[in-house]
Amino acid sequence: MNYSKECLKKNLLYVSKKLITGILLTITSVVFAANEKPVKSTVKNVTVFLQGAQVYRNAYINLSPGITDLVFENVSPYINPQSIQAGGKGNFIILEVKHDIKYPEPPKEDANALPKEIVREIKLIEDSLQEQSFIADELNTKKFDLNLEKDMILKNKLTRGEGKSDSLPMLIDAMEFFRKKLTDIDVQVSKIKREEYKIAQDKNRMNERLEQLYAYKNDKEPVKKYEPIHRVIVTVSADESASGSIDINYIVSGAGWTPSYDLRSGSTAAPVQLTYKANVYQNTGEEWDDIKLKLSTSNPNRSNIKPVLPTWFVNYYYQTYNGVTISNEVKAMSKMPAMYDDVNYDMDEFKKREDMVAELPLAQSSSNYAQMVETMTNVEFDIKLPYSIPSDGTTHLVAVKSSDLPASYYHYLVPKLESEAFLIAKVTGWEEMNLLPGKANIFYEGTYVGETMLNAALLSDTMELALGRDHGITITRTKLPDKERNKPLGNDVEKTVTYELKMKNNKSNTLTLVVEDHIPVSQNEDIKVEMKDVGKAEYNDKTGLLKWNTSIGSKENKTLAFTYTITYNKDMPLSMH
Repeated sequence: MNYSKECLKKNLLYVSKKLITGILLTITSVVFAANEKPVKSTVKNVTVFLQGAQVYRNAYINLSPGITDLVFENVSPYINPQSIQAGGKGNFIILEVKHDIKYPEPPKEDANALPKEIVREIKLIEDSLQEQSFIADELNTKKFDLNLEKDMILKNKLTRGEGKSDSLPMLIDAMEFFRKKLTDIDVQVSKIKREEYKIAQDKNRMNERLEQLYAYKNDKEPVKKYEPIHRVIVTVSADESASGSIDINYIVSGAGWTPSYDLRSGSTAAPVQLTYKANVYQNTGEEWDDIKLKLSTSNPNRSNIKPVLPTWFVNYYYQTYNGVTISNEVKAMSKMPAMYDDVNYDMDEFKKREDMVAELPLAQSSSNYAQMVETMTNVEFDIKLPYSIPSDGTTHLVAVKSSDLPASYYHYLVPKLESEAFLIAKVTGWEEMNLLPGKANIFYEGTYVGETMLNAALLSDTMELALGRDHGITITRTKLPDKERNKPLGNDVEKTVTYELKMKNNKSNTLTLVVEDHIPVSQNEDIKVEMKDVGKAEYNDKTGLLKWNTSIGSKENKTLAFTYTITYNKDMPLSMH
């Protein structure tokens, strides 16, 4: 009996403890439930990658004791939820960071809705316009039928006097019938036209009134957007009232940048100025207003899984080569645009302006406000000037860096193809600029010359830039009379060919020259080509290329020459291409 009472007491005590614990937990959850608090944030910094961007937002906050959900609304819909990070300053603890999408509630009845009379009138006019369209279609059908009937009468043989009639009275009766019928048709068609005119007038009046009502409606009912709202929620806990700041950052897609360059040279005694530019674009749904911008050469979308090197096998293989190797200079020249035209200048006026401009200070470039920072895995450019880049998907030019690169110059001549020289700049020191592949605009003495492609992976230590034609030096290529002699045996003939290259330097300084020419290369074992006199040129017997590295003084004339022999069957025509 005592044992039963003791058990009953223990059970009652256990139930009481459970009940009290549940009540306390309920009270605790109510007291410490997170309060949702929207914060006003602005985009302060943005790091733009080659693909994507990292956005940094900041907000100032005032917290009450307990747990609070700080809500950053209207972030980019292209946010990567896994990339969100949060930090801050103040006496609080960050508990959780998450991405959230809020779907707006359906719009409620607007207290400032249009008056019922306006709504009723709009509906009435729209219905009337529809009814008028039906009536107009019916009238058009009637008019078509009447005109068809009239056309059939006019084409009747009796009407045209081609029919046969048994008696004159019957013909008169027929003609009387046709006359009355045509008159009746014309009267009905005229009546239909009047009705169509009246309908057109009514429709015009109703459309004008409807436009007025629509304008009033649009003015009273502004367009409302009920699109999903992307949010970042930062849950924080504070033991007491606190103030401070909260920072978040996240990766977004729909943004990026591509490099481009300007290469400028003022003269053959000056270095080449390379201006590194970035074409920045973004269509993230966020406005970047007056932000601090950073450009990065990394790509956060690339995999960071380390590669595994497979086994490297070796075996025999055979490779055939077709075609003839052409020098890089010739390839560059084949795409070279013309640069100079004959222009008449007023030299006195030009000199006055030149002296006036010389007194002015140099304008600063925005590239002076960028700093390059090289990290372990990529290169970043801190842009010191603030930029505003709207979310419109169009590119906006940002000057990144400008450097003067050492350069040497020479003139390149191919007299077989051109009688003028091309100015070439050999640029060094570009390796330290961490160039990415991109297009480059070339300017020489303030004139746009053309466009080239920079690709650090394909360039050697020296980058060659074609700066256009130079009329200050000319060259002519003259073939001297051939000498032929027949071989003692067979039908072979040996021809000796000599070319002279005459050039003149009209400039006031000594020039460094690279001159190229070639002799034919045989593709038939019965045709033999032999070089006799290279004329101090470098000769490649595989390609037949001749190359002179020389110089020419001011106002000097210079002649280069080379000779070769070709032996072939005189009864077989030669094909030289």
